[in-house]
Amino acid sequence: MTFDAIKDVQILLPELALAAIFDECDQFDRDETGGRLIGAFREHRGKLTIEVTGVIESGPQARRTSVSFFQDGAYQEEVFRRIEQDHPDIEHLGNWHTHHVNGFATLSGGDVSTYQRTVNHPNHNTSFFYALLVTARGHGGDLLRRYHVKHYIVRRDDARVYEIPSRYVKIVKRDLVWPKDPSRQIKNPAAEDDLGQRRDRFGVVPQRAYDRDILSEFYAGFKPYASKALGVYWRGLLELMDGSSIEVLLTEDATATTPVYSVLLKDAPGVLMNVAASLQQERFRSARAALVTAERTCNRALYHGRLSREVSSD
Repeated sequence: MTFDAIKDVQILLPELALAAIFDECDQFDRDETGGRLIGAFREHRGKLTIEVTGVIESGPQARRTSVSFFQDGAYQEEVFRRIEQDHPDIEHLGNWHTHHVNGFATLSGGDVSTYQRTVNHPNHNTSFFYALLVTARGHGGDLLRRYHVKHYIVRRDDARVYEIPSRYVKIVKRDLVWPKDPSRQIKNPAAEDDLGQRRDRFGVVPQRAYDRDILSEFYAGFKPYASKALGVYWRGLLELMDGSSIEVLLTEDATATTPVYSVLLKDAPGVLMNVAASLQQERFRSARAALVTAERTCNRALYHGRLSREVSSD
């Protein structure tokens, strides 16, 4: 697929937005993932300036494989409308997603078709669609170079796809309207840990504020606790696809160079015993990633178990 270079577009991309994108990539290192890009734009004398002011995450019901990704549109729309109440001029600028898990160095034909349908839809407010693509892992300790990215524009009533050269993308220091995490700052990596986060009142540096926002919104039964024996942990009942529920404990290991989380399924039934053992061996970069993985893995096991029983009964 051929992409045309473009010179009349400038992107203003906050460091915090790039960090939020890269954090999501860190959580899903086998499957594609992505989210919405929101902000403002200006058109003056034929030049388009796009200013990103927020990144809405993929949502808890997003579906992923190594070669496909489907966002949780209902969740993203709810978050967008909430932001819009405080920022009435906010616009949906486009989307970001990743190909670093499958080696595709550019947008796929399916990506382009989807973006062209979106930008030409009568309900799409702008005459363009901005697409940020994560293409590969980076090297070195720079937080903002953990991954390589490319930038594209699709225009209304235009069959071409335009690639924005990196010299027209300016990384800026600016607060975000979403996600809201006042504790997060990008600093000199040599002066802090490799997540680039300030220490909070517990004295460690995980993404607790972001975990709190997601878990309180979609997993209301989960609450954070702190104890001398376990340190910081989350506990609650996880509802599964068959109507059952299982108690889940998410514990934080803050002694590691980068704090990680583990999952314990308490009193797992027979069909989930292998899942429980497998999950207990894994480590996750955040509590939300641990819980979402546990939910998906348990539901997958229940689904395949039901299929096996149906086949056997036939």
